[in-house]
Amino acid sequence: MRANDKLKLHFVNVNHGDATIIEFPDYDSQNMAYFAVVDFGAKRAADRGKAKDYLKELIELRRNNDNTFDYSIEFVCVTHPHNDHYGGLNRFMNEFSNKVKMFWDCGFRINSPDYNSELSRISSNKKITFIRVAAGMEFEFGDTRITVLAPSVDLANRFDTYGIDKNNSSIVLKIKFNRSYAILAGDAEFASWGKSTEEFPRQERITFFRDALGLAERGETSDQLKCNLLKISHHGSKHGSSLECLERLKPRHVVIPAGDQQWYQDNYSNGVGYFPHELTTKILQVLNASDNLNMQIHTTGINGNILFKYGAGPGPVDFKSFRESPSDSNFLQVLDTNWA
Repeated sequence: MRANDKLKLHFVNVNHGDATIIEFPDYDSQNMAYFAVVDFGAKRAADRGKAKDYLKELIELRRNNDNTFDYSIEFVCVTHPHNDHYGGLNRFMNEFSNKVKMFWDCGFRINSPDYNSELSRISSNKKITFIRVAAGMEFEFGDTRITVLAPSVDLANRFDTYGIDKNNSSIVLKIKFNRSYAILAGDAEFASWGKSTEEFPRQERITFFRDALGLAERGETSDQLKCNLLKISHHGSKHGSSLECLERLKPRHVVIPAGDQQWYQDNYSNGVGYFPHELTTKILQVLNASDNLNMQIHTTGINGNILFKYGAGPGPVDFKSFRESPSDSNFLQVLDTNWA
C-alpha cells in the first residue's frame, strides 16, 4: 500500500450538489487507509453515484496491488436532509456499508420515504454507530481533529418548531490538521451562522486548569472560526454567507460546489436558481480586497474535481483540479502522478 502522511480533501464534481471525501493520514496500521465522506448528493440522479465511484477508484489507487491492504470509512455524514446532499447515500451504502464505522446525523426529520428508509437501514446496522452530532462535539482521527460548529444545541432543540429550516439544520465541520484549518459549511444560513459566531469566539482549546479557571490571558484577535479553506455554504447562495461572517473566517481558498452557467441554463428556466449568486461573488471580492487575502475561488462545475493536500505548515501543500472522473481511463493516472 502507498504510505500517506498528508491530509487530503477531495471535492467531487457532482454539478449542483455536495460530495466531499476526506482522506486521513495513515495511523494505527501500516497497511490501512482511512477515509470519511461528507454528503453524497446531486440535483440530478445521474450525478448521485459519483462520490461512490470516486472513492472506489481512490481505494484501488491506495491498494496498489497489495493483498494485505485494507481500509476503513471512519464516518459518513449527511449534513442535512436535502436530496442534493443525501441523494447518493443509498448507492454509497450499498457499496460500503460493511466498512462504515459511524453515521453522523443532524437530527432534522422530514417526510421523505427514501431518506427515512436509509436512516432506518443505517440505525439498524449494529456495526455502525449512529450519532446525532451538535456544536461543540470533537472527534480525533490520528492527528486530525474534527470539531462540530453547527447545528447548535439551541437550534437542534427547535427543529420541530420556531421555523428552523433544513438549511439551518446543517452540520458544519471544522477540520484541523497541524496548522491548517478547513471548514465544510453544509448549507448553513443566517440562523446557524449567528449561533456559531456567538458560540466559538476564540481559537485556543481549554486544556489546562489555568485555562479552565480563567487565569490564562487570551488575545482579542484569536478566532476559532478562522480557516485556510472554506467549502462555502449553500453552493454560494446569497443566503449562505454574509460579509460579516466571512470576515471572521478569512479563507484563502473557497470551494463552491455548483455547476457552471451552462448547467444551470440547461436545468433551470428563466435564469432562476443560478449559483453562485452574484451577491456572494461580490462579497468575496470585497473581502479579498479589504483583507489582502490573495483568495482563490474554485467552482466544481468549472474546475472539475478539486483536491487539496495538507502537510505540516499552514494552508495546503498543493492543490489540483481536473475534469476526469472515475469512469475515465486516466483518472488513476491523474491521481497517482500528482497525489501519491
